[in-house]
Amino acid sequence: MALLFAKEVAEETWLGIWRIEESADWFRSQLMLDENENTLIDAIKHPQRKLHWLSSRVLIRTMMQTDQFIHLENDLNGKPVIHNFPVELSLSHSADLSALLISKKYKVGIDIEKMDPKVLRIKHKFMSATELSWVSTEDAIAQLYSVWCAKEAMYKLYGEKKLDFRAHLFVDRFTYTGSGMLKGKISKGAYYAEPDVHYERLEEYMTAYVFQ
Repeated sequence: MALLFAKEVAEETWLGIWRIEESADWFRSQLMLDENENTLIDAIKHPQRKLHWLSSRVLIRTMMQTDQFIHLENDLNGKPVIHNFPVELSLSHSADLSALLISKKYKVGIDIEKMDPKVLRIKHKFMSATELSWVSTEDAIAQLYSVWCAKEAMYKLYGEKKLDFRAHLFVDRFTYTGSGMLKGKISKGAYYAEPDVHYERLEEYMTAYVFQ
């Protein structure tokens, strides 16, 4: 098994990262799937997408330490929901890693991304002019990804669609240190929140997660 790490990050809240080294057949053999899920898997033709789907389900089962059927579906906004266990969860995948944040107490959001210098060309698409003004030149790529992941995590925490990354999601100025916490803001209509977002670099990947 390739569970990279699992740790409790808050009360009754756990973070798990899986390095995908196994085949789709192996992942499938570890799962308890119903007819709808088997049909869904068979319909996924892209090999990496199939591995992402399967590895995230094995990661959930591993972190929950259960041999019972897990009734997992996406809601109308695409947010994963487990119907037969009292938990909140959020999933993310990038390249060879799958990430999970699961909690019995909080609403959660997580994102993981494999870093690429191309982020320098698209930074204006997810950051405001004010945010761009304080990006460090020394660790620009990593800092940009920490902001990107933080905003993705907040988007998932919010749980509904139609959030603009520059108009509704914000990050206060911070000094990038490889891992740490930054202050986020979600503001849309009557909804307003200021969650603390944790970020952490894992080799060539960046992850960020939030619970509230």
